[in-house]
Amino acid sequence: MPATTTSAPGKTPGQTPVVYIMAAHIIQCAHPKSADHLPSPYRLGPLDHFAHTAVPTDLVYVYAKPDSKDFIPVARLRDALSTLLNYYPHLTGRLTVHPSNGVRSITKLGTGVSLFEASCDQPLSPSPDRHVRGRGEDIKMTSLPGTGEALIAPSFPTEALLATTTAHWDPSFDDETGIQRGPLLLIQRTQFKCGGVAIGYRISHAVCAAEGCIHLYQDLCDIYRKLSRGEVGVLDLPPHIIPFGADRIITPNEEFQNHAREYPPSGYLVSSQPGEALGGDADKHMKSTVSSDTTVQEPHISIADIYLHYSPSELANLKIKATNPDDPGSWVSTFEALLAHLWQQTHQARVRAASDQAHRMPTGDPKGVPLPRDCLPTPSFWTNINIAHPSRLDLAGYNKGMGKSHYFPNAVLPVSLTVPEDDTIDLYDAPLWQVAKLVHETIRHPETASNEYALAVTNWMCGLPDKRLARVDFNLFARWCFINTDWSKYELYGERTALDQVEAVLAGPPFTKISRLDGFATFLKARERGGIAVRLTMDKTAARYLEG
Repeated sequence: MPATTTSAPGKTPGQTPVVYIMAAHIIQCAHPKSADHLPSPYRLGPLDHFAHTAVPTDLVYVYAKPDSKDFIPVARLRDALSTLLNYYPHLTGRLTVHPSNGVRSITKLGTGVSLFEASCDQPLSPSPDRHVRGRGEDIKMTSLPGTGEALIAPSFPTEALLATTTAHWDPSFDDETGIQRGPLLLIQRTQFKCGGVAIGYRISHAVCAAEGCIHLYQDLCDIYRKLSRGEVGVLDLPPHIIPFGADRIITPNEEFQNHAREYPPSGYLVSSQPGEALGGDADKHMKSTVSSDTTVQEPHISIADIYLHYSPSELANLKIKATNPDDPGSWVSTFEALLAHLWQQTHQARVRAASDQAHRMPTGDPKGVPLPRDCLPTPSFWTNINIAHPSRLDLAGYNKGMGKSHYFPNAVLPVSLTVPEDDTIDLYDAPLWQVAKLVHETIRHPETASNEYALAVTNWMCGLPDKRLARVDFNLFARWCFINTDWSKYELYGERTALDQVEAVLAGPPFTKISRLDGFATFLKARERGGIAVRLTMDKTAARYLEG
């Protein structure tokens, strides 16, 4: 019996691809003493405490098989992963949360990470032409098994094969020990019928965000290539893995604690009850993705999985439209222009869908009469900024010559905006440059975009007597919120992620149950130089009204 069965859209039952879990391995550091230099206990930093403990970061890389027979063999991948853990030994432990102060630490170092061997009974490409099948010409995430979710490690298994192992993704905590049950890092190698291979990996968001996740895979590929050449798997530059502020996360200073309780920084709140920083709506969503209990499941919304591509010329045209024509000194970045464009596009689609439903008109007509603003939910957006960059807090110490390749732990702060009801800008029909100006001013607001503000937030988290009291003053799950994460500055393709001299034909986050939110867009660097790919999920009814 297969361990995991999933289907790709548009296939008949006879063509449904099946992913079989063949074996699971627990991988430890190649050098058993790699964790000896780590502080004990290994506490996470203040910025790590904002990530939800049940949220993973997922990535899938797909490689079309070359003519060579021995392609990404499991044994070599296992050796590369074991060597990689010499540089990331804390990932072999398990997450724990202190019951009295909420401080997150990693304990049980050396328990290991998971590596799964899997196979798929279908080729990569759905093309019937044997000359193009599996070569990557028409491979899309939406055409992969389970829209990519079957290519990452299994979670919460009920299958007999996995019921006896603790190697799967399981973010729940043991009631007696307070330790998270599942590994922090899980990797799955899936071989397709055509010989192509997908490497899917899942890592806890509590230990890193997108930048650390992508650099981790680049390091794995670097070590793999060196082992393939018969060289020692040594990284030219090691990562910076000690979290910023971890040495200050526990403070005995009562005055400092009282100040943190009384004066949270702008955009944050101090809750009266311990919980996750994103609040109760986040907890409800996470529980609904892993529970069969209908009392904790969210109301069902059919979500469309959409991949969009913007060429360099299309992005250049967007920037022109997003720039104030009456102010020669104004400017917006490509990221801000694309964020403004997609925020407005999704809002317009939502308004048209709601208006047609209210007027009982046939769906799909983009020319329907929109409802008045006071009859609609208030639009908002959420994105984040990376404060580890050398121009910000320089957490990897580039400017100090610390010799680190990158900063691995979490280093992002949220930026959000809810459009006031009395705002003069109507998101539905405003010119793009006005929306982009609103986005630009929010992201670069001096109160929240400065290094001083970033330090204030980290100091505030350090000062709280219980870290679980921290709340972000924004409802990420509000109706008609547009959520964005920007990965477009990180290299997904090219030589840095090549294995056995083959570059990935597809790379990006899969569509998973946890990540299927209404209005969630991830910006990715496209294979085409200068282009941006967008992974978008949104209400399927409203998605029919998307234009452009």
